Amino acid sequence: MRIGDEPLTPTAVAAAARAGAIEVELSEGARARMAVTHRAAAGAVERRHVYGRTTGVGANRSVAVAGGDERAHGLRLLRSHAGGMGEPLPEEVVRGTIVIRLAQLCGGGGGQRPELADALVALLAADTLPVLHDLGGIGTGDLTVLGELGLALPSIEEGDALALMSSNAATFAVATLAWHDLRVLFDAGLGVAALTFAALDGNREAFAAAVGEGRPLAGAVAVAARMRALTAGAGEPARIQDPFAVRCVPQVGGALHDALRQLHDLLAVELNAASENPLVTSVDVIHHGGFHAASCALALDTLRLGLVPFATLSAARLRHLMEPGLTGLTPFLSADAPGSSGVLIAEYVAADAMARLRADAAPAVLGSTTLSRGLEEHASFAWQAAGQARRAVDHLRIVLALEWVAAERALRMKDSDACPELRALGVQFDDRLEDRPLADDAEVATAALPALADAVIACADAH
Repeated sequence: MRIGDEPLTPTAVAAAARAGAIEVELSEGARARMAVTHRAAAGAVERRHVYGRTTGVGANRSVAVAGGDERAHGLRLLRSHAGGMGEPLPEEVVRGTIVIRLAQLCGGGGGQRPELADALVALLAADTLPVLHDLGGIGTGDLTVLGELGLALPSIEEGDALALMSSNAATFAVATLAWHDLRVLFDAGLGVAALTFAALDGNREAFAAAVGEGRPLAGAVAVAARMRALTAGAGEPARIQDPFAVRCVPQVGGALHDALRQLHDLLAVELNAASENPLVTSVDVIHHGGFHAASCALALDTLRLGLVPFATLSAARLRHLMEPGLTGLTPFLSADAPGSSGVLIAEYVAADAMARLRADAAPAVLGSTTLSRGLEEHASFAWQAAGQARRAVDHLRIVLALEWVAAERALRMKDSDACPELRALGVQFDDRLEDRPLADDAEVATAALPALADAVIACADAH
């Protein structure tokens, strides 16, 4: 993996974070930029006070550090800020954090030594990841996580400490992994919706190109095109209009499509941004608030809110699959004696997952705090927003998996040959229709959702 010439992308970060040991090569251009700004930072220290190097931090910004004590001061900063608590972060988050921080350092904005980047490269190559903790971030720099990371490096010299900690790399790592997984679930969710559409003998008029031409919202147009491809070859519809959960997939899915794109585009900037405070240029240092992650917090909040209606439609389609008036099949898709429950309990599990998804959709930007003796009187809570998005992935997976299991069951009961490309992935579901626990089928479906997403994309590309 080469870092420093081309911008790091969210897709590349997600792949690297889950790859195990990584061999990273820093470009010569990146090394040159770091060397230039490292010299500029050293020169600035001789001329003026530089926050975090010749002074304390936070409310101690006006307290001068004793002359010649910069290295010891840096170590004290790391030791005092490495106060994270709670659960250890997953290895993929730690690895993603290091990869992102490397890409940011390659811009040279922190004025750090190139050797600091080399130390991070060595961690990735050996896959000797430090233990970093979850509790402590507020969205104005991941100080606790990056403080712990700094203490894990072999040596810290003057100017390294704040240059390493002044970043939201951990927040962006969690946000990137959540974006990647939710993008996969978005594609898979359209495939599941198409299967339910087939089981309900839906009406394709809702996906007509003319609808998008009359109201050209980018996301709705894109989702309608995808649904047209997925439902090609459908027979005569059973109704003049389907329930909202089928008919409004382009509009609701389109809103989520746009929220995913918004977060992707923001991360594409942040993963490579020089946002350190102070920012070091080739000639001076600039004190600022560019570390504040308000934009990321808002994009994450928007995405999580967009998940709720998308999942709500899935849960509603699950209910529709149990209704004989819509399927022409038995209540709850049961196959045993009259009064059997079939897949009834799937509604309960989906309702539980939906309740948790709604709870995790609460906007993080509504919170704030005042810290450091009143000097830092606002926070974005982007770290919390990212963590909520990570949890939302599991909730959405469950809802979609349950709908998929019920849709495949209904199609089998109808002896339908609809959607053969998508249904090929459902052959691994249990053939038995009698009342039995559904957890095994739901787990199989959950594991197969990425493959379903790939099939959806392939189907769209073919059309």
